[in-house]
Amino acid sequence: MKRKITVSIAAAMLVCSMMQNYVQAEETAEYQATFTNYDQVNEAITIIEGTDTQKELGYLNGVTTILEADGLQFKDLNGNGTLDVYEDWRADVEERVWDLISQMTIEEKSGLFYHVNTCGDPTGVDFADERYMFHTEIPFDVPGEGEEVSGPMTGGSYSMWYYVNELGITTYLDNTNGTPTEQIVYHNAMQALGEDTRLGIPILISNDRQYNAWGGMIDTAHDAFGAANDPELAQKLWTQYSLESRAAGIHVVLHPYGQELGSWNGEDPEYAGTMGKLEIEAIQVEGGTEACAKHFIARGGDSAFSGARSDAQTVDNWMTAWSIALESNPKWLMTNGYSTGLTNTVHVDYDEPTMQYLRETLGYEGIIVSDWGAQGADNSSGVTYDGINLDELTIPERYAFTINLGLDQIGSPGSAYDVENPGFNSDRGAVQEAYEQGLITEERLNETCYRVLKDRFELGLFENPYSDAEYALSLAASEEYIAEPWEITDLETLNAARNPEVVELERQLQAESAILIKNEENLLPLEKGTKVYSGSTASEITLEGYKEVLPEFAEVVEDMESADVVIADCTQINDAAELLIDDAKALGKKLVVVANCVDPNTYLIENGDAVLALTFSRPADHGTGAGGFITTTEPIMLARLLFGDAEPSGMVVKEIARDETMDENQWKDLAGDQGANQWVRMMLLATMKTSENNTTPNNWGDPLLQYQYGMRYGEEPEFVYDTLVLPRVTKEVTTEENGSTRTSSESVVEVKAGEAFEIYTLLWNNGADGMTTVEAKDGDEVIAEKIMAVTGGSWRVVEMTITLDTPGEHTITVGDLTKTVNVVE
Repeated sequence: MKRKITVSIAAAMLVCSMMQNYVQAEETAEYQATFTNYDQVNEAITIIEGTDTQKELGYLNGVTTILEADGLQFKDLNGNGTLDVYEDWRADVEERVWDLISQMTIEEKSGLFYHVNTCGDPTGVDFADERYMFHTEIPFDVPGEGEEVSGPMTGGSYSMWYYVNELGITTYLDNTNGTPTEQIVYHNAMQALGEDTRLGIPILISNDRQYNAWGGMIDTAHDAFGAANDPELAQKLWTQYSLESRAAGIHVVLHPYGQELGSWNGEDPEYAGTMGKLEIEAIQVEGGTEACAKHFIARGGDSAFSGARSDAQTVDNWMTAWSIALESNPKWLMTNGYSTGLTNTVHVDYDEPTMQYLRETLGYEGIIVSDWGAQGADNSSGVTYDGINLDELTIPERYAFTINLGLDQIGSPGSAYDVENPGFNSDRGAVQEAYEQGLITEERLNETCYRVLKDRFELGLFENPYSDAEYALSLAASEEYIAEPWEITDLETLNAARNPEVVELERQLQAESAILIKNEENLLPLEKGTKVYSGSTASEITLEGYKEVLPEFAEVVEDMESADVVIADCTQINDAAELLIDDAKALGKKLVVVANCVDPNTYLIENGDAVLALTFSRPADHGTGAGGFITTTEPIMLARLLFGDAEPSGMVVKEIARDETMDENQWKDLAGDQGANQWVRMMLLATMKTSENNTTPNNWGDPLLQYQYGMRYGEEPEFVYDTLVLPRVTKEVTTEENGSTRTSSESVVEVKAGEAFEIYTLLWNNGADGMTTVEAKDGDEVIAEKIMAVTGGSWRVVEMTITLDTPGEHTITVGDLTKTVNVVE
């Protein structure tokens, strides 16, 4: 049975609007392509429905002929009137791939080595202007007369028709904004361009945004998943995001990178790797989109791999995280082309030991793509470990060098032929030149062609590359929006348009990823009806959201003096935030500090009576996001958290330092060492190297907040002080007994007046996670304080520095422990 693919009324209205807005371009262009607008594509797309014996086929009526064999139907993609093996969906994938490769020219094969942004524009393309899709007169001026026209490597005036037909590139990173319906219009048009080529090779579409069904409005709240530590909830959302993205015509999401140490899953290699593995499985196995794990070895965390390397030069812990994640077999992997690899010499793509480790030691067999621009002239520099100077290589030689090490695709914003220096972009002719110069063998060329094409066969793109808006909306949208779509302008209209079950799951994540850091006298949750004054450094749209929802929970007052509690929502620690906090403290008000996607640092913890850290943030990754949307914790969810209708249950995934100096001194390639001295670091290093999955204890250092810390409403810590240690000196003591003199050594607690010294105690927490301020007293006088946060059922060593100026005996008290020290001149 044949049917036309579904495009909703909204899509039809969109096409009409586009045609009206850009009619002038239609009048002036001389098209040579089969299609000149989206209406024509939609009219041509025809679906042969699948049955138990027949594969579903999606094809262009009038472009592709349908062949019949044995009572079954097939697409004649190359138009030769014969059923080729690669067109026969009954054949083994392996046979289909090699049959197609055998029919390809060197130019077509080399095109598979390039992965570029749509129209060469990394900021995203306004495909509502049909010229960006179909225009054949290249370049075209956008938007006005007389303006300088940019080249194909910088986007702007080079269409998808040009990229597909003139450059022969079939793999595109598309960070387009829009609803699922709008994106399907664009993605189906791209597939039509691919089907209309000599061999009908389908277009593969990737996306920087893990969740782009509602393009540019919201994305995935990456950090929140690590903080929530709820794999079941995470997998539900990751799966749904993948399903929606795939339905919108996206095949590969360039994620995750939570397996990078120091990224959103923290520094524990076992946790980071396990969460990465679960995320890849959810994306690929359940969701149907393919995952691209990145950036091998690391770039997106606290520091790139090369920047993180300390005296220890650790490798095992990084690779443990990757090894665990790769157990889920991500179909794609992106390298970190902006950081050196294992040899500390050149960038990863050119570092043979690093690429060998990936392909051979870790056994990765999928498609490897470089990070965008990594093969540009500015990045392809330096001398390899075996003495090859990359600066002396031509562009074809550079491409051949890294391709021979295992790279499959060169990621770049745009591409062009015959360019002297592509810079951040790619040279479209360089792979072919490298082959023709004998720098790449035919076997190596075909190896990448095999990987890239096999992937598309397995995705089913050769049978039906087209997406159905009705199906996409059934996954992503509410019944009300499906029945009568509306313009989406803000979070309220977006939430109403989306699948309500997904919205509720995300709100659950917002609560579970919130971390209760401090809660003196159980200030939180606040009683409903409390007089509150709310101040924030958030955007205007977020402030408007607070004004709408807070009156449902509290009596909101206009001046701070009238409030019983001040709420300080800090999206950044700037002068405005500090003024708000200082004013509340000056008035003696109870203060709730909300660390909204900022680290809950020492200043916030010292001043807040309660501190709640929010980790939920989901702005569009890369490209240009749509404006007007709240992308952090929703105002309604913050109110629910503050007033007890929802409970925070998140945990700290990366240690938080007490100050900048401590953070600078941390070894970024070793977990658990914030505030540790070198002796402890070496102990941590030895433990990491010998423990299962290279984990380290979370309580040996001296951070402000330790890994896995997070309080709960109504749960109390139970602190116990154990063993007070003060400095000792050894003195000789002479005694006389029975007429003889005896000299012995004696250890005494003694310090010099005016000189700083350290005292130590062991702080046990036999209750729930909690925080206390440890005080050291000289008699009744408090002479030192230190904030200590301790996970339940654990312990931490408290180190404090004090100075005593007056000679004589002093009684030092910490908690319920007391010891006398003698102060001498």
